[in-house]
Amino acid sequence: MSKVFQYSYINNKIGKTAEAKVSVMCKALQYGLGCFTGIRGNWNKQNKNLYLFRLDDHYKRVKESAKILGMKLNYSYPRFQKILIDLAKKNNIKEDIYIRPTLYSASTALTPRFDNQKDDLAVYMISLKEYFNTENGLNVCVSSWRRFDDDQFSVKAKITGAYANSALAKTEAVQNGYDEAVFLNRDGKVCEASGANIFGIKDNIVYTPPLGANILNGITRKTLIELFENELGLEVHEELIDRSMLYTFDELFFSGTAAKVAWIRSVDKRKIGTGKIGKNTIKIKNIFERASTGSLDGYNKWLTPVY
Repeated sequence: MSKVFQYSYINNKIGKTAEAKVSVMCKALQYGLGCFTGIRGNWNKQNKNLYLFRLDDHYKRVKESAKILGMKLNYSYPRFQKILIDLAKKNNIKEDIYIRPTLYSASTALTPRFDNQKDDLAVYMISLKEYFNTENGLNVCVSSWRRFDDDQFSVKAKITGAYANSALAKTEAVQNGYDEAVFLNRDGKVCEASGANIFGIKDNIVYTPPLGANILNGITRKTLIELFENELGLEVHEELIDRSMLYTFDELFFSGTAAKVAWIRSVDKRKIGTGKIGKNTIKIKNIFERASTGSLDGYNKWLTPVY
């Protein structure tokens, strides 16, 4: 169980997490109306500083999600940044963390609408080193549940209620003895995991589904594409992937803010490559860790120091 830090932000102020409350009648609870992002804070022991990773991109994600849904994020980027920095300092954080800002509908009116009078921002922080236990790699399955299309739920907004789709797939996978699920979209093409994007490598070429395959435009995904090309000199192809192609990749891994780079050992009980973490996966995992902790020259543009 991850440690929950003592202080959170809600109702325009920092207060104790244990005292942060919403109405039982609010639309966030009754209808799942809201959107969110997840942000990593990485502790650099040598520099004795906490770095928030790609904070501006995460702010843009919440802003764009709110726009898609018709919600109101009444926070400028400087104010958003200050809230997170102040909250991290208030919690005196000196370790790796996960930050969850959520824009939720606080309205208690009995109707499922997004154009409400009151939308509120809530932020909490937890200790998080690894989301997946990847010591032996992940055993995953292709889900019997399909990822929804963008004309049903926006796949480009992180909508709180839409994660019921992810929960169905994840629950099914775990109950059947797997670590995670892989969605196919309505066209039968590989989409993403319950909360992460997916990459495959074959013959030193990197593949990942395109944005048009009903995937989230992941910030870690975007980061890895840049690092693959700039640091490893590998081609990255954003193209449609068939289910059977998953089985024949030399290397396969998930990516995400929580997942980071999580290697996959098998899909539907079919071993991926040698059944061990691949050489390029090891390289990109290490490069990403260095970039996100301020240990790789040229990428400090992605980091917001707290101290």
